[in-house]
Amino acid sequence: MHEVAIVGMGIAVPGASSPSDFWQLLNTGRPQFSEPSGNYRLESFWSGDPDAEDRTYVRVSGFVTGLRLHPRLATEIADGLFTRDDGEAIRLRHCLLQAGDSMTTRDSDRGCCVIGGTGLTSRRLDEAIVIEAAANKIAARLQVRSAADEPDEERLRYLLRDHFGHGDTPPTQLLPDQVVHAAVSGLLPGGCAVTVVDTACSSALYAIDLGARYLVAGDCEIAYCGGLSGVTPRYNIAFAKLGGLSRRGRLSVFDRNADGTLFSEAAAVVALKTLGRALEDGDPVLGVLAGFGASSDGRGRWVCAASPAGQSLCIERAQRAAGLDASQVDWIVAHGTGTAAGDAAELTALAETAPAAGRLCASNKPIVGHAGWSAGAVSVIHALLALRYGCIPAHHGFITEPPSSPVGTRVDVPVHSRPWRGKDGQPRTVGVSSFGFGGTNAHLLISEHVPRRAAAAAPGDPVVLVAWAAHLPGEPSRAEIEHMLATGVWTCPRTFGRYEPPPFDEIRLPARAARSTDPSQLMALHLAAMMIAEYGELWAPLRDTTGVIATLTGPAPLAVGNLLRCYAAELERAVTSEDAKALAAFLEDVRADNPPTSRDTLPGIMPNIMAARLANHYDLHGLTMLVDSGRTSGYTALDVAALYLATGELDMALVLTVNLAVPAGLARLAGAEPGTIAEGAFLLALTRSSVARRHGWRAHAEIPSCTREPAGPDRMETSFVAADAAISLLTTLHRNSS
Repeated sequence: MHEVAIVGMGIAVPGASSPSDFWQLLNTGRPQFSEPSGNYRLESFWSGDPDAEDRTYVRVSGFVTGLRLHPRLATEIADGLFTRDDGEAIRLRHCLLQAGDSMTTRDSDRGCCVIGGTGLTSRRLDEAIVIEAAANKIAARLQVRSAADEPDEERLRYLLRDHFGHGDTPPTQLLPDQVVHAAVSGLLPGGCAVTVVDTACSSALYAIDLGARYLVAGDCEIAYCGGLSGVTPRYNIAFAKLGGLSRRGRLSVFDRNADGTLFSEAAAVVALKTLGRALEDGDPVLGVLAGFGASSDGRGRWVCAASPAGQSLCIERAQRAAGLDASQVDWIVAHGTGTAAGDAAELTALAETAPAAGRLCASNKPIVGHAGWSAGAVSVIHALLALRYGCIPAHHGFITEPPSSPVGTRVDVPVHSRPWRGKDGQPRTVGVSSFGFGGTNAHLLISEHVPRRAAAAAPGDPVVLVAWAAHLPGEPSRAEIEHMLATGVWTCPRTFGRYEPPPFDEIRLPARAARSTDPSQLMALHLAAMMIAEYGELWAPLRDTTGVIATLTGPAPLAVGNLLRCYAAELERAVTSEDAKALAAFLEDVRADNPPTSRDTLPGIMPNIMAARLANHYDLHGLTMLVDSGRTSGYTALDVAALYLATGELDMALVLTVNLAVPAGLARLAGAEPGTIAEGAFLLALTRSSVARRHGWRAHAEIPSCTREPAGPDRMETSFVAADAAISLLTTLHRNSS
C-alpha cells in the first residue's frame, strides 16, 4: 500500500487568511466572534427569549472578514472571473491556491477534489431558495393584472434579489457541487473529478480519507481535500432549539462552564500525493497519513446523541490501521465543541482509549469557533503546524474541569504551550478527531513518514450486489418493478404526492418527531424494512463493518418549509404593500404545513442523517456518509462503496439513493423543469465476493471497479437522477436474466 503525503495546505478562518496567520492565532488565543454585521440582519432572526418561535438566542458567530486574498485570486477577481458575491467559492479557491503553491505538477497528472460540504450552511443558497419559492407562491396568490404589466413572479424575484443583495449568479451555481467546481476550475491538470462529502462535522476528515483512497487506487496523482462551511441564520436557529449554542457568546471547551458551541465560516484544504511521488517531485512533506478510523454510533437513545463507545471505536480503528498502540500517539487535536453533552462524551472516549500515562488533547474551537463541515481540515492544519514548529499550542479558555471528569487524571488539557519532540526514536504522531451530528465519527493519524497499513484489496475478490429494494410511487410489486427494469418502460406514477410516514415499527419515531422528519429519511427507513422482508437482515452478522453511503437529488421539502418559516420577517421587510396580503396568505400556509423549529428539526432536515437513520435503527457501526457529484452522484456512491469494501474497511455497504420531485417554485434552482425528475428510492446491498460465499448469499451482479465517471453507450440516464447508477445496474441485471 502506498503511503500518502500531505504536500500543501490552505486555510481561511475568522482572524486568519493563511496557515501562518492561523499559527499565530493558535498561540495568542484571542477568540474571533462577532455579530453578523453586513452578512445578514440579526434582528430578523434573533430573540432574547430562547423559546421564541423560529428565532435563535445567539448574537455572535465566527465570520471571515478582511480576507487577504491569494495574489492569483485577487487578479482573477480584478479580471472579472469571480465576483465578491461568490463568497464561498472565493474562500475555497483561496485555500486551494495556497495548498498548491509549493507543489509540483506534470502535464500528465490527473486530479480529484473531495470537499466536505453541505447546502445547509450556505447563506446565499438559503436566500436563493427563499427567493425562488416565495416569488412563485406569492405570485400565485395575486390577482392577474393586465398583460402589459411585468409578470408578478419575475417582479417579485427581482424585488427579493435586490433586498438580499444577490448579484447575477444563476441559482444552480450555488449548489454545493457547483460551488466546488467553480473553486477548483483550472487548478488541476487534466479532468478533475469533484465529490462533495457530507457526514456533518466530520465531513472534512472523510473527504481527506476518500481522496487518499483515490490516490492509492491509482485514480489520480493529486488530490485536493478539505472542507467548506458557513454561518446561516436558519442553522443557528435550529441548533439553538437543541440548546446547543453558547448563551454567553464564547466557547469553554472541556470546562465546567461549557454551555454550547458557536459556528464559524471557514474553508481548509490539504493537497495529497503518494509519498513516493512527493519525494520524487521534491515537494515539502508536511506529514504522512498514518491511519484512518471511521465508525457510526449505531443504536442509541437518539440518532444525534453522542456515543463514547462509537467515538472510541473510530480512534481504535485508526490506531489499528496505522499499526500503532495508544502510547505511540503523542497528542490529539480534539473535536471539542464546547457543548456539555458533547464534551462529556468525547472526554470519556479519550479516557477509554488513552495509554497508561494518560492522553494530551486540545481544541482550536475556543479561538476560531466550530468550523462545521470544514472542522476536521482546520484541525489537520492545526496538527501540521504543530509538527512544523515542534510545539503543541495551549488550549485556551480552560479554567476548571467539570465534575467527575477524567481531565487531570486520564486526560491532560494543556493550558500552556509545550515543546513537541520525538521520543525513543519514534516519529512524532498526532491524532485528529471529528464527530458528525448523527453519530458519524472519524479519527485521522498524521505522522512523520509512518507507513499507511490499511488492508490491501484481496485479488480476485470483486465487489458484488447481494440484495436490492426499490420504493416507488404507487407501491409497485417486486415483479412489476422487475418488469419495468427489463423493459425500460416506467409505468408507476412520477410522484408520491404528500408522503405519509411509514408504520411506527419501521421508523421508531413518535408522531411529533415523524412530522419534523423529511420524507427522504422516512423513505430510507422504509426501504431497509422492504429489504429485510425480501432477504432477511443480511447485515446482522456484520453490524460492526456495515456502512451506508447515500445520495440525494431534489430539495428536501421539510428543509425548504422550515427555511421559509425562519425567513418570514425578512420577507415581510422585502415586499411592497400591494403584495402584503398575498404574502400573509403564503406564510399562513407555510406555517400550517411545517411545524415550528424544534429539537427535532435539525436531525429531521440534515441530508446526512438519511444514512445515519439506518445505522441508528439497525445498530450499524461502519462509516456512513452522503456524497454529491451532481448528476453522477449515484455512480460516485457505488465507487465509494467499492473503495471501502476493497480495502476491508467495510464488509457490507448499503448504497442508498433517494430522488425527490422538484416543485415549480424551485425549478430554476434545481436546473430541472417540474415533472422531469421522478420520485423514488433504491437501496443496494454490496459486499465482497468472498463474504457473499461465506454467508451463502447469491451474487446478483459484479460492480465495476470504477463507476465514478461512467462513459459510453451503456450509460443510462433516467429521470431518477440520483438513482441512475442503481437503475443502470439493475436494468442490466434483469435484461440479462430475462
